[in-house]
Amino acid sequence: MTTTSNEELVYKLINTVRLFAGFEPAEARAFLAACKLETHDVGKRLIHQGETSYELYVMLSGEVAVKRQSGDGETELARLGPGDTFGELALLDFGSRSASVDVLSETRVFVTERAAIFRLSHLEGKLYRNLAIMMATRLRETDAMLGRMTARNATLEAMQKMATDTQKFFVG
Repeated sequence: MTTTSNEELVYKLINTVRLFAGFEPAEARAFLAACKLETHDVGKRLIHQGETSYELYVMLSGEVAVKRQSGDGETELARLGPGDTFGELALLDFGSRSASVDVLSETRVFVTERAAIFRLSHLEGKLYRNLAIMMATRLRETDAMLGRMTARNATLEAMQKMATDTQKFFVG
């Protein structure tokens, strides 16, 4: 990349990626210097639920699916695209990965490790503030999704009860 395209990328990231909200160009450049640029092909699993790793991903292009394994199989929780980030939770709480991430279309990402973030101590305040806002947004979205699921389950239970009562009435 040329210097001009590097500067264009820095300004684009500051204006479109929530992780960089409030960053000055020099701060964004310092963060990017601590990252690796990776390209991943369709079908690759970037993150495996349950694994221990501490990378944070910032999407430049492509699309990924966030999936969670449960007793009933794997459920897609979200699709992410350019400007989105993933991997924050394990980075923040030192825990294992809470979901898997699969590449749906060729994807380019910036990847940084927790150790690199610790070396950017002058950015920690802005980074952690932005991560907290992003995590709060995801929590609100999850709460709304759970509310919708609970309402659907209540409707389904009422319909099942009505079907059982109707069957008892007609069949005896």
